[in-house]
Amino acid sequence: MVVCRMEIPVCAFDLKTGIFCERCEEKIRRGEVSELDIRVMRSLLELEKTFHQLQSMCYVKSVDTKDAIAVVLRNGNLGAVSQQSLALLRRKLSDSLGKNVRLVEDSSDIGRFLEPLVAPARIVAINKIWLPDNSMEIRIILDEDRGLKLSVESIQEIVRVTKNVNLKVDFARRSRKRVLPVKEKVVKEVEAPEDRDKRGSKNHVVSL
Repeated sequence: MVVCRMEIPVCAFDLKTGIFCERCEEKIRRGEVSELDIRVMRSLLELEKTFHQLQSMCYVKSVDTKDAIAVVLRNGNLGAVSQQSLALLRRKLSDSLGKNVRLVEDSSDIGRFLEPLVAPARIVAINKIWLPDNSMEIRIILDEDRGLKLSVESIQEIVRVTKNVNLKVDFARRSRKRVLPVKEKVVKEVEAPEDRDKRGSKNHVVSL
């Protein structure tokens, strides 16, 4: 009988025994797989016995922040699972790891990746800012900071580790009675001469 396993970046047998082959050891040495990844993957494989949906999922990365452990899975993995099952999985995984867990789907679209991390706040604009050293910084503007489930620092850490970019988070002014449309609001900020002088960089605007 063939047993399906969650797709993981190391050998399932090595993960279970704790004795890693040369290929897996190399991934650990290079930092592609961390001690946290190993702990999380072991817990996930154990939970497969109860949550059979995990067998069709693909593990990407975990990030330990001050608020929670973010467990990133392949894009599309969570959509086919009911909210009730996801809530139970999060609770079981949190109990196993001894810390609150957030399940996140990976995505090449940074806005889509960030949406569940900043909920219930809403992203009203995203800027990709190219710095003089040719590195890139992502800046997002949220409609409000009330009710954020994760701190700004935790969100920034998740993005830094998984996407290898720096994230800056700002909030729409509380004094405004309405939030300007995304394109209008961002263009005004980007084209302000004083902002260009301060940054000394070129801004590329992406509207959601």
